[in-house]
Amino acid sequence: MINKIYAYTVLNVKSLLKDKISFVWSILLPLIMFFINAENIHNENEITYWYVYMGLCSYIYGIGVYALELKEEGSFRIIFSINNSSIAFFLGNLVTQVIFSSISILFFDIVVIFVKQFSIVKVMSYSIKSIILCLPFALLGYGLTLFSRCHVNTIRTIFTILIFGMFMLIGVHSWINVYNPLWYISNYIMKPTKNNVESYILFALISCVIGIVGIIRFNPNSNERR
Repeated sequence: MINKIYAYTVLNVKSLLKDKISFVWSILLPLIMFFINAENIHNENEITYWYVYMGLCSYIYGIGVYALELKEEGSFRIIFSINNSSIAFFLGNLVTQVIFSSISILFFDIVVIFVKQFSIVKVMSYSIKSIILCLPFALLGYGLTLFSRCHVNTIRTIFTILIFGMFMLIGVHSWINVYNPLWYISNYIMKPTKNNVESYILFALISCVIGIVGIIRFNPNSNERR
């Protein structure tokens, strides 16, 4: 199994690096957003939202949307003809996105520490916590493969709107944030109160169930007629 996961990780890393514009933009966008709001950021806690945002984007687009793209292109027929393992593919993709998230957040941390003179220990602590606690997004992202009748461009557009909306809502005091994963995961990292812990556990369990169902029911065959 380890060899299979490693093979899929290498394949996914090569695919990720092939699209250099998207790779660079995924790192630059959070930095641009940071500089726009830099004057309103006063302590290490307040950059946690950026970490969770980067983790969410990495796991949703890099795992769920990526799997739908390969499926729609018909690439899975070749990949799975060599090794028909949805579990190994998911784990290989997960390792890829953990690496990518770590690199993206590291670049972000270097800039934040240099610009804001924040504590390196605190910044790195929040970074590591965010990467780990965002892992349920990976399973939730793979659950997107259950939408077998939807085109990947439609799914990508919907989640682009949703994720951007969730990020914008963070700065607004609204009851809607109760249903905003970016908000309560960030709060859980900053203040692990009982309510925040319970909300995170519920979210993680739901994501795990959806992800496991997605892995079990995954069909590598494309719905497109060629």
